[in-house]
Amino acid sequence: MTAIIDHEDNSKKIAGIFNSQSEAKNAFDAISSDNEFTQDDIKLISPQDANFGKKVEPEDKNIGKTLLSTHLTYGVGGLIIGLLISSILLALNFGFMQGFVVETYTAISIISIFIALLVAGFMSVRPDHDPVINEVRKAKRSGKWALIVHTDTAEKANNAKELIQPFAATTTSTL
Repeated sequence: MTAIIDHEDNSKKIAGIFNSQSEAKNAFDAISSDNEFTQDDIKLISPQDANFGKKVEPEDKNIGKTLLSTHLTYGVGGLIIGLLISSILLALNFGFMQGFVVETYTAISIISIFIALLVAGFMSVRPDHDPVINEVRKAKRSGKWALIVHTDTAEKANNAKELIQPFAATTTSTL
């Protein structure tokens, strides 16, 4: 049995920042002409675009599903690990634990669940998206154009970056 943790279709993002609309359109045309990318994968953001948040992170419901499934999966895993550690420690006949069996299982399981949930939170929050979001926000504020490409593989992300770089002032990408 396998658990699906990542519910995002395109978790990798590449952002190109452009000084002019013509540079952004040229990059858009270069990406659009590549058969690897569909029009839904490419988002052009103007300095006046009020809907840039949805273009940068279009999968907010899938991100929520990822948060939920990651925390449930890791939480259950933490509980199992806590129970196993408690059983091992009790099997080793530590004297002070023999008199407090329930407390041993409870304390170690709670600590294991807590650590597992911290790891789940770190993995599902996706701190690698922050640089892309911040660069687009900064570009918008300074009157520049941005192009976001959403991909599902590292190879496509590298290809998109190579296509954008000749036209862009800067590029940023997620991991």
